[in-house]
Amino acid sequence: MRVFVLGKPREVTHWTEDCLAGFQAGGHETALGVTRDARIGAGLERLLMAGWTGAFPVRRILAAIRVFRPDLILAVRAFATPLPILEQVAAMPGRPPLLGWVGDGFSAADRPVADLFDAVAYTDTGLVTQHAELGFKPPASYLPHAANPRLDGPPVTRQPRLVFVANPTAHRRAVIEGLTQPITLVGPAWTPIPGIDHTIQAQRVGVEELGTLYRTHLGVLNIHHESNVVDGLNQRHFDPALSATPVLTDAQADLPRCFEPGREILVWHDAAELNDLHARMLREPEWAQAIGTAAQRRVMAEHLYAHRLAALAGLG
Repeated sequence: MRVFVLGKPREVTHWTEDCLAGFQAGGHETALGVTRDARIGAGLERLLMAGWTGAFPVRRILAAIRVFRPDLILAVRAFATPLPILEQVAAMPGRPPLLGWVGDGFSAADRPVADLFDAVAYTDTGLVTQHAELGFKPPASYLPHAANPRLDGPPVTRQPRLVFVANPTAHRRAVIEGLTQPITLVGPAWTPIPGIDHTIQAQRVGVEELGTLYRTHLGVLNIHHESNVVDGLNQRHFDPALSATPVLTDAQADLPRCFEPGREILVWHDAAELNDLHARMLREPEWAQAIGTAAQRRVMAEHLYAHRLAALAGLG
């Protein structure tokens, strides 16, 4: 299959690059239409929203689509696509299906963009419900994140610690403050937590470093972002499984759709359960590793980008 991806590379989630690498790993051909270079800032976006249709990037994207002749066009973080770009792509004569993939919260203000798609997939069933409640026109479906093949690598020795790689939020910091054992915190805005000597790497990490962090730790802690998630899973639910690293996550309604809690993923509902599971992982690393190995089997069977592309093709 030939897939033309609309997206913004070099963002903190690297979702656009993950899609490209994942589709390519599944044997598909890809091309990228850059809707905004993350290094440029907001100036280009303001020009686009004011109606500018100069050679970069609108005409360049349209020309690239004509040359590439894709089987489908996929906008990653679809509602962040500038409206002038999407309007012209949607209006192309004889174009293939135009699909959106959304993982963040949205509002009625996103209707002009949303209604240009032939179908929209969401990483969160709560967002599917919101789509229907707002009366957006395209059909909507649930399509979770997938494991990023760029994070895979050779086995290495694990240190007996959890790692959490994410930006801090008020909710996440409150959870970390309730831990009774130290972990590794990675992200540019983390600061020391009173009472426990956590290892803090106050910096952004690249894909290679992220893969190494997952492979060298006992497990990965996951805490949802309270502003972006309703019921869904984020990339941290899937990526660590490539290296058979177990994930210890807060409960989300969509979890049973993707993993079997207690066998393929560890789920906590409150601080006491989080600390109990963490303590057991430290006492019984073989048990923790068995969880990670089961997750790896599930991800390889159901949660690669090739699986997501097959589902997207069905929407078109």
